[in-house]
Amino acid sequence: MRVNHEYERGGALAYLAAYDVHRSLVFGRCEPSTGIVPFMNPVEQVMTTEPYASAGRVFWIVDNGSSHRGKKAIDRLTAAFPTGSEHSKTATTPQHSRSSGG
Repeated sequence: MRVNHEYERGGALAYLAAYDVHRSLVFGRCEPSTGIVPFMNPVEQVMTTEPYASAGRVFWIVDNGSSHRGKKAIDRLTAAFPTGSEHSKTATTPQHSRSSGG
């Protein structure tokens, strides 16, 4: 008996998560790819949920992915959630580190 099958590679999923350090709560989701829209999906999920929707400030610490670094990303986040210019703050992790030789 001969059995054939077809296998299509679907690629890797991107797991994006937000962590609330005060409430020990993780918001996580899988997206089919990375980019601006996939990054903004969990941001919207968090920012439309209480207590974040009415919080005075929400800090986002992100890596240096191209969809969420720099002034354009900060402007995009502020435009999407304009509850005062102080509402969403973004900080990025270092782009690279150096080892001091010794």
